Amino acid sequence: MVQATDRTFPLKQPKNYKAPVPRWTLQCPENVERLYTLYIGVQNHAGNALAGQAEAEIDRWLSAGTIKPAAIDAFRVTEGYDKPETRVWVAYWIDGDDFHSQLETLRLAGRWRALGSDKHSIGLWCEHFTTPVDRLETNYSRLDHKPGLAQLPGVKQPAHNLSAYWGAGRDRLPAAAHDLFEKPESIPVPSRIPKGIGEHLTGTNYNNMCHIRSGQYWEKCPDDERIAYEENLQQTLMTGMRYLWSHPKETGTIGLRFLQNTNSDGELMKETCGAGFHRNWADLERWSSRHPSHLAIFNGAMAHAKKFGEERKLMTWHEVSILKEGEAQFEYVNCAPETGVIRWVQSLIS
Repeated sequence: MVQATDRTFPLKQPKNYKAPVPRWTLQCPENVERLYTLYIGVQNHAGNALAGQAEAEIDRWLSAGTIKPAAIDAFRVTEGYDKPETRVWVAYWIDGDDFHSQLETLRLAGRWRALGSDKHSIGLWCEHFTTPVDRLETNYSRLDHKPGLAQLPGVKQPAHNLSAYWGAGRDRLPAAAHDLFEKPESIPVPSRIPKGIGEHLTGTNYNNMCHIRSGQYWEKCPDDERIAYEENLQQTLMTGMRYLWSHPKETGTIGLRFLQNTNSDGELMKETCGAGFHRNWADLERWSSRHPSHLAIFNGAMAHAKKFGEERKLMTWHEVSILKEGEAQFEYVNCAPETGVIRWVQSLIS
């Protein structure tokens, strides 16, 4: 962490502050300057069996060969900027050469064309980005489950005191010592609204676009805590998510999905996450610090922690990347028009 005396912009943390609950963050090996993340989705427009073939092809691509991701999670879409039931994977790399070598073999449009005469019943998409570690912000409420980037080899999860006050997220960003992550003067949009279906769309990000993955894991909860989470805090969380989806201009939400994790057999787990893009850090910070829907989530999480104490098993966590211009790439082939950031990319008809 950058020392207070080395900062251009001071910490937001109050003087003599002590966090009310323990929290941990992600620490990469000293030789690691960037992390690499790829999301892939398969949409089924017609409800036919071809989606299974497409899903199996992506699954094999991720797991086969000598160059593989360092970690992979799999999901089904439940709500948000995508088609419900879309199959999604996220893959993480710690080695840039491995990431780019495997990415070159994806060839998403070619895979779609290879599906044959029924290919128009399927949509394929990918969203990938490179995160400088000083622009990565993480927070974990427990250590007995390793989600997302925490699965990468060589990473550590040290305890920290930068939580549970407004501005704590900014304080956890090393680059925030000297960078305010300013909004761009203008945000580029396509010259026309993409239709999605029947189109091949590609694009990249403007400066300081954010990606967030925010997770909830209650697989190990005893029945009383599971019921308390599912009937209370989870409902509060989804109220907040739905507010984001229904007020994208106000909140800056531009590509957020809600996903439920699946195991190796494709069965749903008691683990979920919101994952997607946000217009910029300032808008994300404003919603999280001021809006009643997020205050309800924060207060509900604190109440849950107080009720179940040190014996609680619910884990919440998140990872946020603030991306420099051009560090993210988006591709959508025959996808529904509400998918991801599809309304923020240029159209290339294939």
